[in-house]
Amino acid sequence: MEQNYLKSIKRLFDRQEKLLPVPTRKTLNFARDDSIKCVIFDIYGTLLISRSGDIDKLELSPDCVLESFSRCGIRIISTRPDKVARDIIESYKRTIRDLRESARENNIGTPEIDIREVWDILLHKLYNEKLIDRPWKDEVKTLAVYFETLSNPVYPMPFMKEIILYLRKREIPLGIISNAQFYTPVIMNYFLRGEVGNAEDIEHFDRDLSIFSYREKLGKPDVRLFEKVLSACSYKYGFESSEILFVGNDMLKDIYPAWKQGMRTALFVGDCRSLRLRYEIPELQNTQPDYTIDSLEQITEIVS
Repeated sequence: MEQNYLKSIKRLFDRQEKLLPVPTRKTLNFARDDSIKCVIFDIYGTLLISRSGDIDKLELSPDCVLESFSRCGIRIISTRPDKVARDIIESYKRTIRDLRESARENNIGTPEIDIREVWDILLHKLYNEKLIDRPWKDEVKTLAVYFETLSNPVYPMPFMKEIILYLRKREIPLGIISNAQFYTPVIMNYFLRGEVGNAEDIEHFDRDLSIFSYREKLGKPDVRLFEKVLSACSYKYGFESSEILFVGNDMLKDIYPAWKQGMRTALFVGDCRSLRLRYEIPELQNTQPDYTIDSLEQITEIVS
């Protein structure tokens, strides 16, 4: 079963179309910084081009539902599968909303869910309503990956692999703070080495410095995600926050909390679809990134 899952996902990834960033023409600002000893990245909109701009901005459509179910071998029992698909989208959004609202009742301001839990709930609901022939528990992971990939295609940002390998060659520890799901490391590893596996860690990145929202049940811009990375950097390497560069595309979710924790920051402005300047948010009026880049290759000019 597991081998079938991996083969199926690899075939799906192999068929993805190439995406290119849409230039923003923003003013750039970067220079050599000899104090940087560690680099932490955001993923969506920074290391990966996202057609929708962000993992939270899926373009949900009944066609994606029907294709995902079909490719996973899940048969919808209805003379109106298109209507069932539309209902599934509404249930999908409502389930996510309900799970997050439940977490907020426990004083979690920006809660994150595990998307596998959402699909598990939905498949059991469909089975109980006799709209599918069995709960399909073993297909939850496959269905989640298909639906995400079809709804929100992604592709490596130019120089993604090159900058990761450059920093690793320099023996600079790498980390992640990302609003992500279980399939995010799977996607990243595919683009880095061309293979699909079950590892929920990304090759070349320090596990202790890699924070994914679905694991923590917290989403950015919660500062606890940044505090956890800083604590690990200090304990493992003895780094101060000012020796750590955070690279992200969102002023609120990336630059602001990193800046608040004393990290150096680089705003990635390389793609119109994902750039989030958030001019309307008062707290950001006095927040400026240390560097502004529109190509990941420019990190070699900062960390040289």
